[in-house]
Amino acid sequence: MGITAGHGPSRRTVALTVTAALTFGGFALGVTRGATGSTAAATTVPGTVVVEENAHGKVLTADVSVRDKRALVDAVHEQRREKERQTGTPTPTPTATGGGGGHGDQTGFPVRDQWLDSAKTRKAAVPGGRGTLSAAGASYVKVPFMEYYAIFTDTSSDVSWLGERPFDADSIEHTDTWDVGSVGAPFWVVGAPQGATVKSTGSNAQASWTTTVKDNWYSEHAYDQVAFYPPNQDDYSNVFRISHSVTGTFQFGSSFYTVTTRARAYT
Repeated sequence: MGITAGHGPSRRTVALTVTAALTFGGFALGVTRGATGSTAAATTVPGTVVVEENAHGKVLTADVSVRDKRALVDAVHEQRREKERQTGTPTPTPTATGGGGGHGDQTGFPVRDQWLDSAKTRKAAVPGGRGTLSAAGASYVKVPFMEYYAIFTDTSSDVSWLGERPFDADSIEHTDTWDVGSVGAPFWVVGAPQGATVKSTGSNAQASWTTTVKDNWYSEHAYDQVAFYPPNQDDYSNVFRISHSVTGTFQFGSSFYTVTTRARAYT
């Protein structure tokens, strides 16, 4: 199995024993042995393998020994739900770089913080068999009383091919997208994953993080914080639309199949 992280020229060092081979536009990292355990929640889900890790996030896939796909996915989802029950409202770490923010202390004012949870499945007939594509994710969004910024914390997501034949997809492209619509000055995106695609216009700011797992049926992301700030405290910016989406694109031979799930705030 292998992974290509992001789409930029800079690649993070993978903290496990790997063999590297040059592929289209990046490095495919062949896993020989890695640390196991899912970071979708505070406790470990056996059967997942960390293939990329830094101080802010991880990418995981399924160990080759796993044969019960649904049991692994169900365990990850249950741990994610348990984390939400235990933590309630995770507090983001103040961002030391990127400026933005300001607007004074709003402690004690009402906020519009909430968990964004979503999940979707899709049945698919693929070359050589049929099965179910799955995508699921959760992210906690913090929005202050005056709604002039949005911070996504504790993001975790997974995409999976739950068919038995073929057992693995040739590749799985896994994308997390954090999206904020606004009026006023364009938002700055601070703290997006390395290699993420970031864009900001007068009415929309977005960060999309994509990784690709090869010869496996499962991909998982965990990331701590992505912030959307106005350029400075004198600029007027107001959030009116917030969403977190998870997309899995599965390749079987020359055919591609996609499943997307999305959660929106204030719904």
